[in-house]
Amino acid sequence: MNKNSALVTKLAKSAAFLIAIKEQKSFAGAALRLSIDQSAVSHRIRMLEEEIGLRLFERTTRTIRLTETGEILCDAAESATAIWKAALTEISSEHQSNQIRLSAPSSLAMKWLVPILSLATETGMNLSLDVNDEMADVHAFEADVAIRFGPGPYRGLHADHLADCELIPVANSNMDCSSAVSFWDLDEKFLTLLADRRGEQDTTGFNWDSYFHEIGKAAPVSTKKHSFDRADLMLQAAISGMGIALGRTLLIERDIAAGFLKIVGPPASTSSKYWLVTTASFAQTGKYRQLLIWLKQQISSIPKPGHLITS
Repeated sequence: MNKNSALVTKLAKSAAFLIAIKEQKSFAGAALRLSIDQSAVSHRIRMLEEEIGLRLFERTTRTIRLTETGEILCDAAESATAIWKAALTEISSEHQSNQIRLSAPSSLAMKWLVPILSLATETGMNLSLDVNDEMADVHAFEADVAIRFGPGPYRGLHADHLADCELIPVANSNMDCSSAVSFWDLDEKFLTLLADRRGEQDTTGFNWDSYFHEIGKAAPVSTKKHSFDRADLMLQAAISGMGIALGRTLLIERDIAAGFLKIVGPPASTSSKYWLVTTASFAQTGKYRQLLIWLKQQISSIPKPGHLITS
């Protein structure tokens, strides 16, 4: 253990002393609060000051005052203690409740998860869905688990692969493409490409440039383009007949099966996948394993987009 690590360990053991002295504004008051001798408090603080090489408190015969160094360390002690209290509260809640707080992006929630939530209840799971397009911090207990779309893996997190993904152009099922030999031969009035703005900016590859690159073809000429803040809004625009949307698996199957959308171009593979992420500790729970198995079962029951192609 190096010197800094040893000092951190001593500071952690001294957190209660620092907090008590700050709040009581005296060693005597801190000793009374901690139910120990005042000499023990004085010895602990003197040991820290010698280790750090700086004074933590300015002492007088009646009171003490925090130095700048003392303020920094006392604030750190309070923050660390608050984190541990939150962790213990979470642990207690974990053992007392069967609820799983699942975070998912808005488009995935609207197009896939919300319609199947009732099936989770039938299996005895108590899912609480948090819709969040940003990565929920499972270490800070913002959620128990999160579904994310990306190349993965996620550093510092336990990640299980849920499903691979394909990018697939889709359009309103009534769009007249009968005279087109291919996607690139469509009349110019149909060549409005609809895109997800987030996919154009992040590293997921969920964008038209990646799609055309993957299938080895250039983008159609004279193409208009509209971008949306969310993929589900983009797909809704396609349903309304606004243009051709770049869909992806898990977002389009339900609308294709319902007759709202049809596939109008070849699928393209992508390195981004769907992942279930959580902390290493939560990944060991029975609740997590049950959720993982259930989600994979739901995904395996979805008809493959290739089986849903309509003319």
